[in-house]
Formats: sequence, structure tokens, C-alpha cells
Amino acid sequence: MYVCDWSITSGVVGEFAERLPREDEARWRVSWLPGRLLTRDQALAAMELVELLYDTTRPADDASRTAIAAAAELLGIRPIDAAATLSERHPGR
Repeated sequence: MYVCDWSITSGVVGEFAERLPREDEARWRVSWLPGRLLTRDQALAAMELVELLYDTTRPADDASRTAIAAAAELLGIRPIDAAATLSERHPGR
């Protein structure tokens, strides 16, 4: 994952987060969660979730499942819903 002040991108799959300009409070938009404005922490969690679900080099162990659950909880979604949304966006992965 590549993080800077205005964007977060994934090295695993073509999803991204971007900070919206001219907002009184920093708000972020995440490509795979259209219509939602997030905090920076939530945007980081959303991008971490993408990497956890799509990085085939990561082990599918309890630590990964715990990290997936924590990231999804911060976003207020279930891990299965995140996986389904991403599967629709990236069929065949």
C-alpha cells in the first residue's frame, strides 16, 4: 500500500482512496465504496482490507482474519460484504 497526504493506492489491486479538497474536515473517498465519505483512518482501513483480501502472498491465518474483521468493523460493514463488493469489482480474482 502506498500512502501520502492526498491519496492511498494498492500495489495489489487497482483500488484507491483520495482526499477531497476544500473540505473543512478531511474527508476521503474510496473507489470501492462509492457514495461514502470517510475519515483518513477509515480510508486506510478500507485500503488495508483490499490488500488483506487480495494479496495472495499473505497467509490465511487467524491473524489475517482478525485484521480483516477489525478493518471491516471500522468501516461499519461485515467482512463478507466487503469481499462480495470487491468480487463484483474484480471478477475472476
